[in-house]
Amino acid sequence: MSGRIVLGLGGTVDHEVVWDAAAFQRLVDGYGITLTELEDAPSLAVGSEREVVRDVLCSMHHSIGCEVFVRDRGDLLAFDARFAHRVTLGGTCVRAALALSRLGVGSTVHLVSISDEVRRLLPDDVDWICSADEDSADPHVIVQYPAGARIRVADGTVLASRPNRVILVNDPPNEHMRLSAQLATVLHDASVVLASGFNTMKSGSELRCRLAELEGALAVVPTGTPVVYEDAGFHDDALRSAVLETVRRAFCLHSLNEDEAQRYLGRPVDLADPAEVATMMTDLREILGAPTVMVHTSRYAAVIGTDAERYREAGQAGCLMASTRFLHGDAYTRAEYDAVATAAREQVGTALARDAGLLAAGVRIAPGFAVRTEHPTTIGLGDAFIGGVVGHLVHRAA
Repeated sequence: MSGRIVLGLGGTVDHEVVWDAAAFQRLVDGYGITLTELEDAPSLAVGSEREVVRDVLCSMHHSIGCEVFVRDRGDLLAFDARFAHRVTLGGTCVRAALALSRLGVGSTVHLVSISDEVRRLLPDDVDWICSADEDSADPHVIVQYPAGARIRVADGTVLASRPNRVILVNDPPNEHMRLSAQLATVLHDASVVLASGFNTMKSGSELRCRLAELEGALAVVPTGTPVVYEDAGFHDDALRSAVLETVRRAFCLHSLNEDEAQRYLGRPVDLADPAEVATMMTDLREILGAPTVMVHTSRYAAVIGTDAERYREAGQAGCLMASTRFLHGDAYTRAEYDAVATAAREQVGTALARDAGLLAAGVRIAPGFAVRTEHPTTIGLGDAFIGGVVGHLVHRAA
């Protein structure tokens, strides 16, 4: 089955920071950060370790997960060295592949960098192709903080209302996103395709070149094969429009999380209010222009557009995969996945799924699962979600 699920476009090696409130507090004290500095949302790019620390505090203060480009690799590595960390594999395509592998489903991933860590950590049922000519190491540093984390600043206290994560990157291979010459070969027999990762690119001309190459490669995908785009936090928001042009033409489904959705809209959304959710989805469909749009949140997945019921079912599978990862991290078994499937559905999602106004607006809701744990995993939930989506789509096509 590995040749049937093709996932791209770039993987990473991640350093998942072990949350140490005391060590982080010492950094904050040393830099003298104030509440006034946290009024704005986290930056898309930072130029010092102090700004790294400030962005983590901004994330906590605003309850926003984010991805941040650290301009100086030395600042990134210096921050990383202050904490214990766990080495894992990341990138949307790779985490989706790992989620599927936990259930015994193989796939093929497209990589733009390779190292001994990647070769060692990829499961046997995940095949890979890679555009890199040599090994490299450009770790993504991920800070995951728990709900209730409390950090003092110079003039007050920052309290995390929910668990979330900040991804800190300086990764040249993913900035250039070279495509492998083997990509068209594996796409030729694909039953479902996932693409993500353009958010890390820096050059508009290089991005347009890659998009044209990808669109050409996608031309060989069998007719009727679902082609899915998973959005992410762009390091340069000006590049989003070029990506959207290709997604509108070449992709069936544009998937994005609640933070990305609100960034496109330019306004906050009450994700529990049926009228606001309906407006969010209809506005996003107009802005994004894809045949089908899916927004995944911590409580549900919402779908609007072509064949919405089919993708709602896929979204339900995504919610199950993400809930399982939230509860069990990387080490879940098929039995634990099946147990989560029997859990009660999340109340807000369930209410929205039945709302007459949302149904009339063409919005379909897949409720999440009401799972709770004192030690949640927030890293890679969106990646696990989209892994569940593509796994369902290929199972349906079988």
